[in-house]
Amino acid sequence: MLVAGAAAGGWLLLSRDGDGPRSSTNVPGDRRAATRSPSPASEAVKVSLRPITGDQLCAAVPDALRKSLVTDGRYGGKNASTGAATATEKRAACSWDNNKMDVGGGVIGHRSLSISVEARSTDRQNALEYAKERFAEEKERNDERVNVRDGKRIDGSTTGSAFGPIRELTYGDASYSQTWIGHSGLKAGVYVRQGPWLIKIEYGGSNRTGGSPAGDDVRAGAGKVAERVTAEMAKDAAKVKLTGPCGILTAKHVESAFFPHAEGPTVGGRDGRIKQTTCGWKVSESVPHRPGEPFTARGGELRIHLVDWGGGGLGSAFQFDRDAKKYDRYHAKGGIGDDDLHIAYEPRQQIAGLGQKAFAVVSTSTRPGREDDRPLREVLVKVLTGDRTIEFVFRGTTTGGGIVGAPGYQEPTFEPAVAQQAVVKLAKAFVADLT
Repeated sequence: MLVAGAAAGGWLLLSRDGDGPRSSTNVPGDRRAATRSPSPASEAVKVSLRPITGDQLCAAVPDALRKSLVTDGRYGGKNASTGAATATEKRAACSWDNNKMDVGGGVIGHRSLSISVEARSTDRQNALEYAKERFAEEKERNDERVNVRDGKRIDGSTTGSAFGPIRELTYGDASYSQTWIGHSGLKAGVYVRQGPWLIKIEYGGSNRTGGSPAGDDVRAGAGKVAERVTAEMAKDAAKVKLTGPCGILTAKHVESAFFPHAEGPTVGGRDGRIKQTTCGWKVSESVPHRPGEPFTARGGELRIHLVDWGGGGLGSAFQFDRDAKKYDRYHAKGGIGDDDLHIAYEPRQQIAGLGQKAFAVVSTSTRPGREDDRPLREVLVKVLTGDRTIEFVFRGTTTGGGIVGAPGYQEPTFEPAVAQQAVVKLAKAFVADLT
């Protein structure tokens, strides 16, 4: 049975380590620290970072070109993801692969194409300065790994990956390519800096019969993709809008339901028989304070997970009812968990006027034996609409915060009714505009 949705509290169970939402018992957005004023460098010329998602990155490559490099097939597919989407950092990636591709002449081989873009600024550098420095550093590292010149190994080794010399290119503001042979076959990488954006394209593979693909072919393929992606990332930030389900809600929508400041969305997507899209925002409240003055702020994370089930035995209505029974079962048995983490669920509540059917569940996650750790609380609203199920989850705090020790100060806390009201408001706007 395929499980596509994430249960309330499931972020903790699945992400105790790694890149996902952290399992710390500190509530997201709860800060108690002296902040510093921005450095002069960060106040220098600011570079606006356009929105970009993995799906937009995929769409930058014409379908005919992509299929000439990696055809659709049963043994492969497309993956698109957006790793970051804040005012100071944006990352997105897209890839295709086919493990049993007809590459011509009766030869079956593996081919893969991957694209990634990123831009960021720091307290010390704006996004353009950061990109220039990072591009130069990575180019130097890639040049240092060259161990093949004029078709001969120059490192005295007969095993291990073989890296060819860097070739200067003319894409963007600066670019170069490098070809290498390793366990995954022959690949070409094209590296481009376009304004504040660092772009990387890798293309190639191996043949099950007939040896490796030709070096000129993989270099040409990677170059054609680099040309399209560089043109996409050169577009004016003011003229580019986020597309797809994650473009329905803006940061202003999220702020109007909760409180300023909201950043996002991050976007994840997976194609296939069952298509999934995940959008995420960080929500926090700005607390005016003097330098060095301790404060806390209410805030948290909003996540939307949309699954397009299609029809049949794994249809949306079946999955929706299955999850409703699951939460009823979790509540009846007093929650789920182990010696490290326990998640308790309040009774499921039906919600009228949202999709075909909808319900809400509030959960509380605690660490057994660690009573001093603050519980993490979240509200999940699940909606059935046509062939889709949608989960809206907010985890964090909704009230309190401010200058520590000030008259009337309260630690940030989670109020279920307030959180649920905000999530339902966003869910109604999202479902109404979903096509």
